[in-house]
Amino acid sequence: MPQTKEDLNVMCRDIQLLDNSIRFVGIANNLGSLIGKAYRNGLTPLMDENETSHYSIQAVLRAATRQDFESKIGRLEYSIGKYERLIRATVPIRLNLDEESKFYLLLSFDLKSAALEVIEDKVFRFIQENKENFA
Repeated sequence: MPQTKEDLNVMCRDIQLLDNSIRFVGIANNLGSLIGKAYRNGLTPLMDENETSHYSIQAVLRAATRQDFESKIGRLEYSIGKYERLIRATVPIRLNLDEESKFYLLLSFDLKSAALEVIEDKVFRFIQENKENFA
């Protein structure tokens, strides 16, 4: 993983810039602590900093509880939820297939975005191309 919080924030900014529909990018550790984040320029967040931190913990906890069924349905690649005001996604970051997630990418998108395509075509590619930064 990059060494400083600023490095993490830059990485989040790089991901946010992959697509104009991305509102927010956060990187959380396996305990749910938000260790990096970036918002789209000019965006007024819907939640304050404490609420965002609370959301981060809940998102990682939900992703971790899904591991109970991995032997039957496979590993979580991402989860996505559509709300009245935005779309949210949680993406576990694994450096190799037999490893547990050490980090989670938390994303929010505009409602009319093609969030699935952005995750599968842009975000996954970014993670693959920058794996050394997540080590």
